[in-house]
Amino acid sequence: MSVAPQSATYTAAVTWRQYLVWRKLIWSSLATNIANPILFLFAFGFGLGRFIDTIEGMTYLAFVVPGMIAYSAMFSASFETTIGSFSRYYMHRTWDATLATPVTLSELLFGEVVWAAVKSLLSALSVLVVGWIWGGIPSLGGALLALPVVFVASIGFACYGLVATAMARGYEFFSYFFTFWVTPMFVFSGVFFSIDRFPPGVQVIAWLLPMTHLIAVIRPLSAGLPLDLSWTLLHLGYPLALTVVAFAVAYHRIRRRMFD
Repeated sequence: MSVAPQSATYTAAVTWRQYLVWRKLIWSSLATNIANPILFLFAFGFGLGRFIDTIEGMTYLAFVVPGMIAYSAMFSASFETTIGSFSRYYMHRTWDATLATPVTLSELLFGEVVWAAVKSLLSALSVLVVGWIWGGIPSLGGALLALPVVFVASIGFACYGLVATAMARGYEFFSYFFTFWVTPMFVFSGVFFSIDRFPPGVQVIAWLLPMTHLIAVIRPLSAGLPLDLSWTLLHLGYPLALTVVAFAVAYHRIRRRMFD
């Protein structure tokens, strides 16, 4: 067996192990990763939707559903590779047991990332289905086409969470991550309103956040609007570069903590 297929097999084994554990905890997991975004969608979509007729040429519900899809994916992936991964590493010593097998650290970490992306895709799909039932998806085909983009972006969100896990010494550390990373994306990335309503300095910060670029791609797709190819490549390329950097940082920090 060549190195690449063998590595993929070990990564898939780590992902499958996480799935088997998740299957036993499915209802509590669904409550956190699916019900929570749907409640936000209901509250803001119908609440604010009564006061806002249209925004950027679409109904407010059609505007907010793609934002909630992105938020659901971001939160699910971030939660899995912070609280979930840290528990497996620090509390349950699952990582130590896994590394006692032929699985390498990079395969273990990428397995964690892939599993987080799978969970986030499930959350995003649930929000998409609910949004479609409520009439918030003008183009179902475009929304389905956006799901691979959501999955790739979720790999990035998972890698950012791994960086926090690599630095954490206890669960309390993650309050920094969720307060200064997750919450700003929820507030400033254009989930509930267009970011051009912010002052110019805040807009710059918003465009530095990867979820802003995800929403900029999936919102036109869900609305059935055309996409500019050059801007789409920029919206996809920037988060991809951040993902590579984040995984490298997480890998090197975790390797030092575990082996040095």
